[in-house]
Amino acid sequence: MRKYYRIESGRIVPASDEESADIVMMSAPSPEQRGALIKEYELTEHTIASAFDNDELSRIEYDDDFTTIVFKKPKNYAASDNFQFRVESFGIFLFNDWVLLLTDSEIPLQDERRFSKIDSLNTVVLKLLNYSIFHFNEHLKIINRINDELEQKLRTAMENKYLLSMFSLNKGLIYYVSALNSNDTLLKKLQLGRSLNFSELERELLDDIIIENRQSLQQAEIYANILTSMMDARASVINNNVNSLMKTLNAITIALMVPTFVASIFGMNVEFPFSLGVSNPYSFWIIMGIAILSVIIFMFFWQSKK
Repeated sequence: MRKYYRIESGRIVPASDEESADIVMMSAPSPEQRGALIKEYELTEHTIASAFDNDELSRIEYDDDFTTIVFKKPKNYAASDNFQFRVESFGIFLFNDWVLLLTDSEIPLQDERRFSKIDSLNTVVLKLLNYSIFHFNEHLKIINRINDELEQKLRTAMENKYLLSMFSLNKGLIYYVSALNSNDTLLKKLQLGRSLNFSELERELLDDIIIENRQSLQQAEIYANILTSMMDARASVINNNVNSLMKTLNAITIALMVPTFVASIFGMNVEFPFSLGVSNPYSFWIIMGIAILSVIIFMFFWQSKK
């Protein structure tokens, strides 16, 4: 899908056509649309493919007519992903008087909170990079909340379902750490390079973006280290829960065996002392009392051993 936008009063607003647009965004283009991009804008097939390659590292390339930036951002999460957090790439092609944005999922360019105070195409590029880091921060908060909920459920869990979910979270965090590291390398190149001719305000914004990205990277590394280091302990919690359950079941089994043993003795076809037998009307209650007393003695013994 192709959408057109223009810069107006420091904001990004829809444009009627390509000629009046400052920004052209194409989300999840078909192979035919990718072929049209090669013909219309003289982009190479490799360059377009790298913008949609999730394994591509963040990079910047300078051509005669445009500058190519490939940056990493989190993939939109859905409930069907089962705690699988992934990253994806998107491409920014900065021409002299317009920007081409290629992405697998749409970016909310009309969000005035993230895309405001825009006065140049360089600012548009920086705001796009900043939005990606903001997206990482939001996902890290979600991952932290999910981890806390899984920890609560693990305290009484008897199966590995929640532990496997934590493995998925840890895997996603490793992807995030790798992507943020890659983004940090690209941001340093932008900071040191002079090809984009950033203004003083734009360089201040770039410095803030670098700081935000490093903070996100540190946070992702902390979460990943905590999940990795605590995984064995959490597996031990499940084993302890299972052991406690087996211990309780064993106690119940033994407690039931004791009165069964008493009933088995009085079920033998022999004469019993103390006039216990069919002729004694209290035989049943005496036997039941002995059985109940045996259970009480066993439970007292069991508690004392704890």
